[in-house]
Amino acid sequence: MDVNLQLTPMTRVLLVVLGVVLLAALAMQVGPAFLGIFSISNMGAKQEQLLKTENLIAAAQLLKKVESEIYKDTGLAVQNRPNVATIFEREHPETVIRRRIDALVKRAGVQQNYQIQTKPAPGKQTTNLSVQTRENLVLYLYLKHLEVEKAALEEELATDEDMFGKMMSAWLGEDKPEKDAKAAKEPQTFVALPEMIPVEMRVQLATFIHARIAQELRGATHQKRGFFESQIHEQTTAANRGIFGIGATPASVEVRFLEDSTLLEVLMKAAAAHTAQQQQNATETGTETPDIPPTPLDEENLILAMVEYVEAIQEKRKILVEQLALAPATYQSETYIVEMKFKTDMEKLVKLNRLIETSTKWLSVKDLRIAVEKQQETGARPRRPGAPTQQREATLSVNVLMIARIF
Repeated sequence: MDVNLQLTPMTRVLLVVLGVVLLAALAMQVGPAFLGIFSISNMGAKQEQLLKTENLIAAAQLLKKVESEIYKDTGLAVQNRPNVATIFEREHPETVIRRRIDALVKRAGVQQNYQIQTKPAPGKQTTNLSVQTRENLVLYLYLKHLEVEKAALEEELATDEDMFGKMMSAWLGEDKPEKDAKAAKEPQTFVALPEMIPVEMRVQLATFIHARIAQELRGATHQKRGFFESQIHEQTTAANRGIFGIGATPASVEVRFLEDSTLLEVLMKAAAAHTAQQQQNATETGTETPDIPPTPLDEENLILAMVEYVEAIQEKRKILVEQLALAPATYQSETYIVEMKFKTDMEKLVKLNRLIETSTKWLSVKDLRIAVEKQQETGARPRRPGAPTQQREATLSVNVLMIARIF
């Protein structure tokens, strides 16, 4: 028997349609799985990149608070022109260098008939931005935060509010002054000193911490670690499995002040002084009861609050340094060589050198050569034989080589 296996046109069309439907169904089942794998990986990479970018933007916004302060400290700030980043933003560097040196010469009292020559050094210098540099920048931000907080505390301490005003504010439900409410709306980069500590003690602590942080930034400390790192330590307690799970305890980490912590010492001395002052005030006002002395501060809670404060500051510093991870690792600066010749006396030369070091830190003296020129005093009357020669103050002939770094 012969079997006819030829397909009619209609059968071919039906088979093609059936194949397309099966392929579509298979694609709908298997396709999303493959697409999900690729989309999840791509989405994860994009989210990570977005997070890093947001962190960098957040850090840049925070660091803008100290940018103007750094410009002022280094002599790069432009007065009355907030839209200009530095004094070199819109003018040629040589023009700015000559004008700044001329201003310093006038302030020092040096005569204006000096000779000056400026020329760019060949090539550009590339400087690496280390992790330590970023940490110092964040530490500088914390230093400025402390200055603002200390000023506010001193103002609060100097303000003598009358009791009636306090009672009225409490009765009206206004527990905090208007300026405090306004300040509370502004986000703070770092946490403030614990409010449970009396104001005068917070002023002392802020002053002490500010001095130590400033020393750390200047490198004027012999400690191998930072100030806060040398004040506390972590004590880890291993987990206890117990007996068949009974009495099991998880691992724990406890942060404490070191026994030789200078911050702890200042805190305890301030607390003792505060208690003594309270007792003296009670004696002078006649409110002290012999049987009920003034209640001293709770030292345990004070120490705990300060430990938590140090932990919060350290954690915030760590976050900010991590947010700066995408910042450029290097930066380039132009260098100009400045040669200057003039005549002056020793007092004015010392003053000029001090002005350069303190007010214009982008300009540094690299070489200084001095020659002494003695001039005799001349007068209408002739000098008697054997009389000592009268001389003016020695005049110095000075050659200075300076380096100007343009950022």
